[in-house]
Amino acid sequence: MISVDEAKQKIVEHTMLLPDESVKVIHSAGYVLARDVVSPISLPSFRQSSMDGYAVSHNDVVHDAQSLPVAGEVRAGEVILRDLVPGTAVRIFTGAAVPEGATAVVMQEHTIRSQDQVMINEYPIAAGKNIRSVGQQIMKGSVALPAGTTLGAGSVGFLMGMNVTEVSVHSMPKVGILITGDELIRPGDDLLHGQVYESNSSMLEVALRSQGVKDIEICYASDDLGATIDALRQLSETNDVVLASGGISVGDYDFVGKALEMVGADTIFYKVRQKPGKPLLFAKGSDTLYFALPGNPASSLVCYYEYVFPAIRKMTGHTDCFLRSIKLPIQNDYSFNGERDEFLKAVANEAEVMPLDGQESFALRSFALANALIYLPSSQSVVKKGDLVEVHLLPLG
Repeated sequence: MISVDEAKQKIVEHTMLLPDESVKVIHSAGYVLARDVVSPISLPSFRQSSMDGYAVSHNDVVHDAQSLPVAGEVRAGEVILRDLVPGTAVRIFTGAAVPEGATAVVMQEHTIRSQDQVMINEYPIAAGKNIRSVGQQIMKGSVALPAGTTLGAGSVGFLMGMNVTEVSVHSMPKVGILITGDELIRPGDDLLHGQVYESNSSMLEVALRSQGVKDIEICYASDDLGATIDALRQLSETNDVVLASGGISVGDYDFVGKALEMVGADTIFYKVRQKPGKPLLFAKGSDTLYFALPGNPASSLVCYYEYVFPAIRKMTGHTDCFLRSIKLPIQNDYSFNGERDEFLKAVANEAEVMPLDGQESFALRSFALANALIYLPSSQSVVKKGDLVEVHLLPLG
């Protein structure tokens, strides 16, 4: 049995980046750039008005309330180039190309229009005022987004605005989920005495999808060594990560550990000094990572967030692999025997964190309400209200 910190370290050490792939920018949210994106154009690519108003030469405005003749109009999107006649003004709109010779745009709130004349009620006017210069956002040939950037709505908009429609990213893993347990039946079927509805596959699938994983395969195996071996071998052939739910403890019908040996997986560790989630196994094949998770739902989800989540983050190019961790005062006293580190389902806000009722390894209702896990190492087995504790914030979605 190893410590929580040792388990995390071993997972990070044995998890490698997935190969790069090219994806459409419109579908790139959540991916991490594998290569720098170099801007093919300058943004803006022309001098652009940032206001509705009048383009002028700032040197032509020599006093307040000065009138200038209006020599024309430029709307956003006009491609015909025009020059500003000295001593005149041009009506201009936000986003439009600033005429050659104009050095400033006076916002319309500072003007009074009268037929073909405009009174400028601003003096002095600074050169360049309300004009976006060429390349003010990014210059052609510059690195627009560096490798390692996590893409989102803002970056998609930025890239598309430069006419970058494909990017090189770290691939998302293909993940297989193996569900074992003869007592489990699918939701929707009639429940007989001694049976329970199987929910871990759906729970893990949603957790994976919230990380951007799209390619998920779910397989079921009876409590039989041969069936478990066959299922693991099938999942190993097509997936980068395999999550086995259940069958990893020491019962007569727990075959996952033995089956992993039979498919050629090398066990990196088995059992972590924690509660819940002690019977966690991490193994590695030639091209596949294996996580044998406890069958109890809350234990399984704790192990997912603390161990599988960071592995997938590392595989996909993230440098901040683990759940975000903060220190908060605990809302009430708590103590335990101190033999194993504990993870408590909790609700955290900006001021404090409150452990929830229902900390048993089978209890998911508290997980449904939780937005955080309190991590209490065995050295902190007695905490009083107001003591600072380590809080791992669960991802949204």
